[in-house]
Amino acid sequence: MSNHTLKATAVGSVSALALAALSTTAHADGPELYGAVDIGLESYSADDEAPQFIFSGLNTAEGDLFRDPDEPGRADDRDFLLSNAFQSRLGVRGGEDLTDNLRASYNIEFSVDVLDEDGGGFSDAVGTRLGWVALSGDWGMAKIGTQWMALYEFGGWNAHRAEVHGYGTYFYTTGVLRDSLGFGFRQGSAVSYQYGSAWGHSDPFALNITAGIGEGPDNESGISSIQVAGQYSFMDMFSINAVVIQEIVDVEEGINDDEATLFNVGARWSVTPEFELGANYTFVTDYFDGVDADSDRDSIALAAFYDFGLGWDGQLGIATASADDIPDIDFNVYGFVRYAFTERTNTYLEFEHIDYDNDTDETIGMLAVQHNF
Repeated sequence: MSNHTLKATAVGSVSALALAALSTTAHADGPELYGAVDIGLESYSADDEAPQFIFSGLNTAEGDLFRDPDEPGRADDRDFLLSNAFQSRLGVRGGEDLTDNLRASYNIEFSVDVLDEDGGGFSDAVGTRLGWVALSGDWGMAKIGTQWMALYEFGGWNAHRAEVHGYGTYFYTTGVLRDSLGFGFRQGSAVSYQYGSAWGHSDPFALNITAGIGEGPDNESGISSIQVAGQYSFMDMFSINAVVIQEIVDVEEGINDDEATLFNVGARWSVTPEFELGANYTFVTDYFDGVDADSDRDSIALAAFYDFGLGWDGQLGIATASADDIPDIDFNVYGFVRYAFTERTNTYLEFEHIDYDNDTDETIGMLAVQHNF
């Protein structure tokens, strides 16, 4: 037998042993297919000069009708519309235990516009909601890709938990952020590290550090934003949290290079296992409003959440907001009531009303059915 053959046999034997060892130590979860279908019947009205921070008419049969007040057939010109604003979705997720303290996981999730029949073509009927890979262990989780923003988990969740409506003041402040940071839900092209969870009170301490990577068509900075969030919880009843976001912009001369900074602080108190109170304050500064970069916006929201039992739960919130560049929100009231038929199927009623300081207002109500699988 030649040396070459001996070497090949040895390499093959070592590879086989390595694969055998991995097969005995690694445990893979089979891919899980999941999703949701949600369709609502929506009624919306607004004055012509209302700034429109209630997002009506999203993913209807005629597209998004809330943007242009002069567009024929806009949402408030119609008696009602069917809405897919929750974004019906389809996803795949799974993972694998690499060692006793190292796990690899992934999640790919797409929104599906179930109301806009387009002849079977994809076009804009399917869009990315989530797409990430991660490594995790007792030390925390490192994640790369499109993912939920810490701003919502450590901030918006304090006072805004409806499926679709009830985010007027949240959008009012977060909507000025650049690229996928805008509106404060999910962030694309991001790298994050998180320790613990801020969704409840179970982890005494939670931390998230996220870097946006390469966002913005004219931005030459490799890191386009930094987000730092933390939460401290105690007695399994109280949580206080804070988030800071800093945009990082490097562009050629003559292109808008304003870098917004956002601060968010909030708290939650589980008064009883069924009743929770939440508060959230957001302040954003140095964003470009079309004239200069010295404008500020802020908002504050207070909300109560209650589990009535027998499948019923709900929320009621009030909020206000102010800005240098657009009309203030004098009063925002919002809420929902939901009934769960089973763990997978529920129906809910949402409402939201906003009064602006330019003597305009807007109101929406939506009744929806949702099934998860």
